[in-house]
Amino acid sequence: MRDRNNLNRQDTILGGMILAGFVVIAVIAALFTLAPWRGERTTDVPETTVGSSTHATNPAAPAAPSTN
Repeated sequence: MRDRNNLNRQDTILGGMILAGFVVIAVIAALFTLAPWRGERTTDVPETTVGSSTHATNPAAPAAPSTN
């Protein structure tokens, strides 16, 4: 018998599909790491601080000293 002639081609096809799947996953992972992520661009967004108000543009006048 010849050991080189594989009559069961299902194993060969399954192995090739698994190997191709690993290659596709590696290519997609490389694209995600090399491509710039557009979701986290914050340069166009104005900077805001916690507790700031758009209505309070002038600071409050200082309180008068007490006469006690």
